[in-house]
Amino acid sequence: MSVVWPGVEEVASRLKKDPESIEATYRAEVADQEARCRVDPYNDALAEALVRRVARALAMRNVPLGIQVDDFGSTRIGSTDPEVRRLEGPFRRLVVG
Repeated sequence: MSVVWPGVEEVASRLKKDPESIEATYRAEVADQEARCRVDPYNDALAEALVRRVARALAMRNVPLGIQVDDFGSTRIGSTDPEVRRLEGPFRRLVVG
């Protein structure tokens, strides 16, 4: 079965967002995934990782420094999503040399 890139409309629908509001983030995450992973043939794991990438990037807009402060102190939010690493792991390009 051949899987194609999920379009911006599909990702927006899954995230319950307006497609126009996520288009720039979607394009940036597609480009980053394409640069970091072997995407031919594209598959369900990469499609799911792309949705997670876009969701995380949108959520991080509200936390520009990556630190959340509450009554108990501050918490640093990691720079990568463990689920994205798990889904993309087998398809990551390895840098040699």
